[in-house]
Amino acid sequence: MTEKSFSYMSVLPDGIRPTRVAVDLHSGNIESLVPESGPIEQSCLLFPGFVDIHVHAREFPKPSNEDNYLIKKWESICKKEVFASAGDSAINGGVTCFAAMPNDLTPPDNKTIYDQKRLLGAESRCPVILFAAVTEHSEPWADLPYKLYLDSHPNQVTFSNWRKVEDALSRYKGHRLFFHAEDPEILRKNEGQSEHWKRRPPEAEVRAVAKILNLTHRYHLVTHICHVSTEGAVSLIADYNETASTKVTCEVTPHHLFFSIDENGYLAKGCRTDIPGFLLNCNPPLRSEHDRQMMIGALRSGLIQTLSSDHAPHSLAEKKFGVSGMPHLDTLGPFVGWLIKDCGFDPMLIAKVLSEEPCRIMELNMNKKFGRIQKGYGASFTIMDLGKTTEVGRADGRAPNRRLFTRCGWSPFEYTSLPAYVRSTVINGVTFNCGQSRCRQDLD
Repeated sequence: MTEKSFSYMSVLPDGIRPTRVAVDLHSGNIESLVPESGPIEQSCLLFPGFVDIHVHAREFPKPSNEDNYLIKKWESICKKEVFASAGDSAINGGVTCFAAMPNDLTPPDNKTIYDQKRLLGAESRCPVILFAAVTEHSEPWADLPYKLYLDSHPNQVTFSNWRKVEDALSRYKGHRLFFHAEDPEILRKNEGQSEHWKRRPPEAEVRAVAKILNLTHRYHLVTHICHVSTEGAVSLIADYNETASTKVTCEVTPHHLFFSIDENGYLAKGCRTDIPGFLLNCNPPLRSEHDRQMMIGALRSGLIQTLSSDHAPHSLAEKKFGVSGMPHLDTLGPFVGWLIKDCGFDPMLIAKVLSEEPCRIMELNMNKKFGRIQKGYGASFTIMDLGKTTEVGRADGRAPNRRLFTRCGWSPFEYTSLPAYVRSTVINGVTFNCGQSRCRQDLD
């Protein structure tokens, strides 16, 4: 068999229509699109494959056997997630490609380590794009996505003062830079606060974004701001883009769209929640209900260009000790159902923020065109059933209908129903049927 077809209500660049999409299995590309006149499931949508440009897979090259400390740390970290398990988690959530962050004990800030890590990424059934790390003395060596981290205290991959940031960025003129934007000085000033969200206040993000925009202009960077969470940061980016020749892009996470916090505790969808607070720690932290609503509006209006998971597969034991981050790969597709059904997002907008825009941002690191259901583009699709809910697992003991493949084994959405279900994920024409067991490749 050299060709297969998919007949669904298809989210096309110019509308949603019943379409038979034919795929050339040799090239993995879309061969043709024709109107489908036969019976078709109205609740199922064929999206261009979702692309997640912010994932922490946790796997990195094994250190030298001479360093016992690093070996033990490597073994511990790789228990949390490797590229293979992250890939299965991604496919389970409807993700057809993901970009892996570089915050490793041996960061990929040079070609040798980067190439070693790329070999590990090949173990994933879901294609992986690797970020390179910007460190104090690193230099760019190729046209790659480079990540720069800001935090209150330096480590092997973070910057804790702006002078060193500027020194590093002066070597990256014209390159693509992705930023974790929290001002180190403000973080240090608030270290004495008793609660995590107060130790990382909104002004830390706003001030960092302002400084990054200034450096972007000075060094002609192609800038992307990761996981924006405040109205102030989004406004600064929008103002900058009004006159900039090269636009700055930004992303928002599921947790900053769904959860919020105030002096009385945590909220989910604007209502008080019984979810244990330690599960919801993240960097940047959850923000006010006003900021949450603003993030939804900014994603809808295009002020925020992409939705990214910031998948962080920490164990429950680590979470109880205050480690920040949440896993979202398994649930990214079902979360989209909430945006569509509860927040009024048009499926065509979902295709833009989870496929077209991420593919445009990462197109230099893809081996073909993706992001649209269009002749000649790569045949990667997310098939979503909007007539079926996803039950990840419930506090009331109800059995889930969606197993988690992330090694950390939990989800912040265990306490809710998500109003969509990923039926299949298609990568370059290869179909993976999702469900309770390991997502199976369709061999028909």
